[in-house]
Amino acid sequence: MRSFYRPKIDLQGFWKFKIDSENVGEKNEWGKGLESEDIIYVPASWNEQNPQWDQFSSIAWYQKDLFVSSYESKKAWIVFEGAGYITKLWINGEYVGTHEGSFTQFKFPIKLNTNEFNKIVVKIDNTSSPYNLPPAKDLNIAAFDFFNYGGIQRPVYIEFVDECHVEDITVYTKSNGHLKVEILPECNQKHSLRFKLVDKEGKALLDEESSNEIYEKDVGNVTPWSPDNPYLYTLIVEIYVDENLKDSIYERIGFRDVEVKNGRIYLNGKPIFLKGFGRHEDFPILGKFMYGAVLVRDFYLMRKIGANSFRTSHYPYSNEHLDLADEMGFLVILEPPLCYSNISRVMSQEEIAKMFSDIKYFEKVKHTIKEMIRQHKNRPSVIMYSVMNEPPSDMYEVAEFIKKEVKFLKTLDSSRPVTFASHRSVRDLALEYVDIISLNYYHGWYTEWGDIDSGVRTVAMELEEIHKKFPEKPIIITEFGADAIYGLHSDPPQMWSEEYQSEMIRKYIEALRKNNYIVGFHIWNFADFRTPQNPGRTILNRKGIFTRDRQPKSAAKVVEELFKNKLSS
Repeated sequence: MRSFYRPKIDLQGFWKFKIDSENVGEKNEWGKGLESEDIIYVPASWNEQNPQWDQFSSIAWYQKDLFVSSYESKKAWIVFEGAGYITKLWINGEYVGTHEGSFTQFKFPIKLNTNEFNKIVVKIDNTSSPYNLPPAKDLNIAAFDFFNYGGIQRPVYIEFVDECHVEDITVYTKSNGHLKVEILPECNQKHSLRFKLVDKEGKALLDEESSNEIYEKDVGNVTPWSPDNPYLYTLIVEIYVDENLKDSIYERIGFRDVEVKNGRIYLNGKPIFLKGFGRHEDFPILGKFMYGAVLVRDFYLMRKIGANSFRTSHYPYSNEHLDLADEMGFLVILEPPLCYSNISRVMSQEEIAKMFSDIKYFEKVKHTIKEMIRQHKNRPSVIMYSVMNEPPSDMYEVAEFIKKEVKFLKTLDSSRPVTFASHRSVRDLALEYVDIISLNYYHGWYTEWGDIDSGVRTVAMELEEIHKKFPEKPIIITEFGADAIYGLHSDPPQMWSEEYQSEMIRKYIEALRKNNYIVGFHIWNFADFRTPQNPGRTILNRKGIFTRDRQPKSAAKVVEELFKNKLSS
């Protein structure tokens, strides 16, 4: 939900910064103001802005002094599009609130002094914990294979609204032009709503008033949204009291259908084949913040090589990231920050079973999923949810957790199919609970290393076994690939060389595309990204077909040839 109407103060820029490694800040009342000469830039992770902060993964404080002129009788809230892991806020020395989680948008209602400076103080606690989403023991012992950046990592701003305003909007569309809009107003007065739908050329397709908070209309003669033609309309909703405009919000929407049947995924009634990547939000110095120009380059590179989709591995991506997916026609598998790839490094088998049986842990997961769906539910690009990545779902407790999670998610949004990315293959106990089976395979790298052909044969046999068990379910290969150090070459192809990476990607796709139940390939990864330190990583995970600064490895050309000439859309 967006608005041109609401006044806004962007808090991007330089902030005062202070490390609190001993966690004494609250006791010493740092919420009333910081004494520090350190400066940091927001939005961006703190780690790479100063080499001394690089390996710091605990508590730090931010402060910004802001002059606010009169904002009449409006309410104010401060919006964080992503910060954490745990965020606490003070305004003018008064504690405001706490939020847990780094990758979903949240806001706090605030009171500001007008015509004078206001002191905004934020405490960020990025301390690792096995019960965090995702879990870790410390910076370098984590269940996930990406660097645990900390800080105010996405945009933050203050927004002003009338007491009578739109709190939320849910949009449902069909490719035939059917439109349903559900509005959640916050207004204690008698009010009316106005709905407008505007096409690319600025022509209004509808402009109607209604007293109902559920609006339904067959617009007719719309251009469906698809990767080939990502046509977006602007839906505007206004709220009036006594014919006076109180609030105006809008969404960029696309008319499209998603359906799973007969072992295929259908978009607007036509079968689609997913070609793309697992990605990460990771860039030098910025850390988890992806500057707009970086995203633009990424999307044009993906388009150039024939990709049409990606998964938000392994957390919901930023608003700008998914805005571009909507605008440029990329199909998205949206995933919450539930990643358990190396959970055995963090806790024992008994502890894993206990955590996945813990009601409080499930409630935390539910809250995060609610926030993710609320933020991104109206996007045409989001065609599917992945409820988690690489859980130990060969355990009964974990499989039962996934079953409950899928059921809960569908109570929030039943319009999209659900999956999860499994690395347990034929041993997985939870594949029956999802609409689409997603499998991660690294035979030829982590096993059968140096022997790609043997690895591919193993994958092919396991896929056949899974397909026989679930013949009605389409299968996506959501991860496969090999590390390649940029500039390292070998003839014959050997591990870590660009040639080995190219051969592994090529052989996987050429062998497995013959199976008509395979409906997508997502290469791991689009670009190299930073990881925790361990003996299997050279600072980065180097499975990207592009370097961390977006230069192509040899595999980029191979993938372009495969995506454009060997795989149908």
